[in-house]
Amino acid sequence: MKIIIKNGESIKEYHDASDVSVLPKSKLVRTFTEDGSLIEEFKLLDKKITLDDDLENDETEIVVTLDVTK
Repeated sequence: MKIIIKNGESIKEYHDASDVSVLPKSKLVRTFTEDGSLIEEFKLLDKKITLDDDLENDETEIVVTLDVTK
């Protein structure tokens, strides 16, 4: 799994679902450290889920792209 957070020109990539939390009702995205401490909070603008096929290795990765603003 890959989680991509796009904040304007800034792009951050995460590979552990516990590093990012999406709150759909309040339209917030939060990022966390390994010990669970809050790093940043963003306003969710848009979200997209796609599948990235790696035919050479016969694998598919789930890619979640979150467009956010501060």
